[in-house]
Amino acid sequence: MDRRQAIKNLGLGAGFLVVTPTIMSLLQSCTSEVEFSPLFVPKAEGHALRRIVDLIIPSDTMVPGAVDVGVHVFIDSYWNSVILEEQQQQVKIGFNLLAEKFRNTFDKELDEGKAEDFDQLLATYLKTSKDQQKAYDEKMAEFYIAFDKDPTVRPDMDAGVYSLLSNIRSMTIWGWKTSEEIGENVLWYDPVPGQQKGCVPLSEAGNGKVMSL
Repeated sequence: MDRRQAIKNLGLGAGFLVVTPTIMSLLQSCTSEVEFSPLFVPKAEGHALRRIVDLIIPSDTMVPGAVDVGVHVFIDSYWNSVILEEQQQQVKIGFNLLAEKFRNTFDKELDEGKAEDFDQLLATYLKTSKDQQKAYDEKMAEFYIAFDKDPTVRPDMDAGVYSLLSNIRSMTIWGWKTSEEIGENVLWYDPVPGQQKGCVPLSEAGNGKVMSL
């Protein structure tokens, strides 16, 4: 199974959040644009965000990717309009750590990064072992406790970068699946769901695709 088909079959456990009217309005207003002018993150970080989102769900000849449906715009708008100020500060800390890691690894700034640079970082952090990811999560849990008492503290660099990239991955999948284009034209879309049929052919139940909600 390729990555595209795997994403089509994802259940609600991957990057799922409650879609409130405010979030729906953000999703509906987001479109792909040639020049991305982020609202929340600086332009260099916006460049990184767009590259990362595009790598997580790229486009192909059959299905539009995350950037095609404006997921990078949605994530930036979500950070800007929905999350709490404390969470905004933590996102900014994550990007500061990402920029530092990027500079140390590639000897250049985020806005100079190419797709292969960000792909290398994604592989470094998101393809680590379960034990390593658990260790990163534990370090971030310690950071959040300390941050509540002292907003000047900073997390372990690798744990902070992993946390940011993991968060972007979850939001990318969630935003992509929830977009109108993907929800209606790629996933199994039923405008009036609710019927209970105990035994039906797979062809009548979305051919194995997750239902768009």
